[in-house]
Amino acid sequence: MNETNAHTPLSYWLALERVPGLGPISIARLIRAFSSPEKIFQASKKDIRSQAGLSERVADNIVGFSPDASEILKEMEIISNLGAHVITRWDAEYPQNLKEIYDPPALLFARGRFTPEDSKAVAVVGTRNPTRYGIELAQAITRDLVHAGVTIVSGLARGIDTAAHWAAIRNDGRTIGVLGCGIDICYPRENKDLVSVIEQQGAIISEFRPGVAPLKTNFYRRNRIVSGLTKGTLIVEAAPRSGSLITAAHALDQNREVFALPGSVFNKRSWGPHHLLKQGAALVESAQDVIEILFSQEKSTLPPPPKIDIDYLEELSEMGRKVFDAIDLDPVHIDILCEHLTIDAGKLAGVLLELELRGLILQHPGKMFSRSPT
Repeated sequence: MNETNAHTPLSYWLALERVPGLGPISIARLIRAFSSPEKIFQASKKDIRSQAGLSERVADNIVGFSPDASEILKEMEIISNLGAHVITRWDAEYPQNLKEIYDPPALLFARGRFTPEDSKAVAVVGTRNPTRYGIELAQAITRDLVHAGVTIVSGLARGIDTAAHWAAIRNDGRTIGVLGCGIDICYPRENKDLVSVIEQQGAIISEFRPGVAPLKTNFYRRNRIVSGLTKGTLIVEAAPRSGSLITAAHALDQNREVFALPGSVFNKRSWGPHHLLKQGAALVESAQDVIEILFSQEKSTLPPPPKIDIDYLEELSEMGRKVFDAIDLDPVHIDILCEHLTIDAGKLAGVLLELELRGLILQHPGKMFSRSPT
């Protein structure tokens, strides 16, 4: 590697991550052979091939690699400004569950922190366009899991992922969000507040360096991390071909449990979970079903759910707070809210969905809405 102004262990890790042709498995081989990225860049092509067992092409890439020093320094500045940090596979903080999969990421960019308790984790994932049934069940199961000391992992996508993250937060639980883009990019954008809160009650992580866009191809790699961080993955509503089922496939490959929530046979969003059930996934009706399979030896039980103070209402937009204040425990029709608040129906529907995903309100048949009782 060329001489740069950033001769720190982190700078060498960031440079190694940029070498064309290197992935988690080949980086692991190199570290076993040379112990550090700096020594890897100092090694000869012959030693790289003989000691790490890499191809001539990859060895040429390493020996001839000249990273842009300004780009490395810019990455380090972004990481610092975010209050983020980099965790390598060889650090004590690296999650043990993830370390056990076939191809754990060599680097994780993280905002927030892992704790030893995060080894007791379950992934809750599902469709970006959930039904009321899916949202309510995802929230209820998540609530009960965090009351039993389980960390909730998901992918920060719209829909079920967002509902699960918010349910964990509302119930004072830990949650981990896995991005399919750089740690400095909020995707989807409407989850900016969610990301900020998760940093305080868990971690936001990514395998991708700062600036990497949320490309479709990234999410396959992201999904293996979602499942790899956990003891099991619960699928809540998903189409037969969806990212959620890819996550389930990763879980099976990683020898982790797969759980599925049954639904109506008339609802296409239930076809994915039903397919998994036919393949042997465990049927879930409550959090206790998950706990009995994954944590029975720990004698985990569900304590009565505590009342939650909704102090995070301050995170709502002015419009979100205005709509929330207009709703109480008695269901009210959306048309009445439109008339009372003089808000366009389309805009109101978006605000109501946000409040529902945060677990602040419930939707009832006939487009009726009420406050959540907790």
